[in-house]
Amino acid sequence: MRRRLAILATTAVLVSLALPGSVGAAGTQVVSAKVIGTHGTLLVATSNDMTVYTFDKDVAGSGLSNCSGGCLTNWPALTVAAGDTPIGGPGVTGTLGTITRADNGALQATYNGLPLYFFAKDTAPGDTNGIYPGWRAVVLAAAATPSPATPSPAAPSPAAPSVTPPPTSTVAVGSGSAPSGDPLRAALFGAFGALGFLLTIRRVRSVRS
Repeated sequence: MRRRLAILATTAVLVSLALPGSVGAAGTQVVSAKVIGTHGTLLVATSNDMTVYTFDKDVAGSGLSNCSGGCLTNWPALTVAAGDTPIGGPGVTGTLGTITRADNGALQATYNGLPLYFFAKDTAPGDTNGIYPGWRAVVLAAAATPSPATPSPAAPSPAAPSVTPPPTSTVAVGSGSAPSGDPLRAALFGAFGALGFLLTIRRVRSVRS
């Protein structure tokens, strides 16, 4: 009987030791991936779909945040409840964790060892006003590069209309000879020539007489 009680007591102790680990294994989705314009796929907070950022002055894995006071007013920390284990949604491949802030004891979520922050002037999901000198969004995947459009073939230029040159005369102007190729003109030219010849003879006769 005593042996059975000892076995039951030992089992109860082991179960009690295992329970905290089982509870701690359950995680809370804190961040997810979201495509935001030309920035690509960024890390956003699951609670409100707002973009989250990292601070260049923070050191990954140090367990510290270098943003406090007025900085923290402009860049509020992404925090989780005590005992929560942050996890990411589909597309979030980095390592999530937490640090305990030295200024207020809050549990701040981290991504690949860097504390995560919001930006106070982001007012709607998809805003990225916090991409600023010293601050950057967490890019999970670059934006897809659009394929260049294939130019359409240029329309052929219309052919210039053919122009028939005007006929040219082979007879020099004022040469006194009848133009070739026109019988009527040749006849008239001959008649005028004969008339002029007759008038010339009459003048000569009148002078002699």
